[in-house]
Amino acid sequence: MIRAVYFILFLSILFYSFLITGCSSPDTGQKDRAFIHGQITVDAELDTTANYSGIQLFIGSPDTLGELTDTVFYAETDRQGFFEGTAQFENRNMYSLFISRHDERLAYQDLVLADGDTIRVNAELPDFQETAELISRENDLYQKYERLENGINRVFQFVNAGLVTGDSLEIEIMKWSNLFWDFHREYDDPFAGERAAISSVALLEGWDHELMMERLRELVRSDSRFVPFASRIGLRYYARNVSLESALAFLDTLDTYHSSSEFSMDLQRNRIELLYDSARVEDARRLLRQFKQEYTEIPESRSWIDRFEYDLTSLAPGAEVPDFQVRTIEDERITKHSMLGSAYLLELTQLDNRLYQQQYDRGIAIYHIYKNYGIEFVTIPIRSSEVMVNAFFSERPRLWHVARPGSFDEEELRDQFNINVIPTRILVDSEGNVIRKYEGTEFNDIISGLRQILNSNTEDPL
Repeated sequence: MIRAVYFILFLSILFYSFLITGCSSPDTGQKDRAFIHGQITVDAELDTTANYSGIQLFIGSPDTLGELTDTVFYAETDRQGFFEGTAQFENRNMYSLFISRHDERLAYQDLVLADGDTIRVNAELPDFQETAELISRENDLYQKYERLENGINRVFQFVNAGLVTGDSLEIEIMKWSNLFWDFHREYDDPFAGERAAISSVALLEGWDHELMMERLRELVRSDSRFVPFASRIGLRYYARNVSLESALAFLDTLDTYHSSSEFSMDLQRNRIELLYDSARVEDARRLLRQFKQEYTEIPESRSWIDRFEYDLTSLAPGAEVPDFQVRTIEDERITKHSMLGSAYLLELTQLDNRLYQQQYDRGIAIYHIYKNYGIEFVTIPIRSSEVMVNAFFSERPRLWHVARPGSFDEEELRDQFNINVIPTRILVDSEGNVIRKYEGTEFNDIISGLRQILNSNTEDPL
């Protein structure tokens, strides 16, 4: 049962991370385009004028902190509620369409943006979600993919309830992995087919590594867009199950499957981060110096270099955790000194961040497993108010320390812990030393860090 809990925890995170980040594509300098049109009206009982003008539709590209930056689509409705326009974006992916009127955000709709697609959106306010009609080739296929996803999620629910265990669980995993793979084979080019391929491979992790790697190699050989995904999941497999040297050799192999300088840069970063996470800090520093010489003129690269150099200096495995001081909702004072003697996971996040909300139930599962081994959790909600904290926990259990908004210097914490991605977590041992920093979708890697803490003096709970 414990293995099942760990599997569900890991797999669900994989699903969310892939939906958010997607497979990146080489930068050709050309923007992808999709035509969006439709009609947004208002319930006649709320607006008797039948004038539906001024309803705003907006799509923005989110940065790593979840803030919307570049506008990829904007339109306003006319008196009849009709609108049209062209979205221009970097990569085919899932985006959020926000609907506002009189500067008040009223609703949002997730949708796939893909080059050359035409999307029709019809809906009535205020019941946007109930009345929304979203029609396009890419989005129609994605709805088919979501039906498969709902099917495997029901299996997870049965596992949590103890209704599917042992051999039955393995049979279900293989069945759904094959269903996703068949979907990919039928619809290999659309976004939904890409997601199905990733889901098929991700399901196999921890169950059938041979088939997982066979499908992973097939994806990379057929389409270089899968190289970033392959580097994540393949790297994890080799590093955990074979050796660090095999993981590094795998990255060298992936480098031969593409001709993109962007992918080469990504693989180099993965190589440096792998050495860093494996506590080979000096090797990471050496490769970082080479990386700076080759990629320092690329803006994205410079940003990563600045962030990583700070982590390498101040937050590398074995470094003393930076000073921090907060007061909890119960008015308990917590600092790095007061936490000495206890290992703990320090979370810095926004409570309205969708990724954090999706991860929260999995965090509860980890907490219940490891609390018996003296591991504590501390959550510091940034960009939050007491009202937001109360609203968040009115729907969820609050099981560990949560800092009270206003009891800490937010900017100082951002600087000390080099917060560039929400959520960010720091795992600290009982002597106050950093085990590892985890950003965004690296949530599943926390299990390895917790095991590292416990291996020296207690039985591994998983």
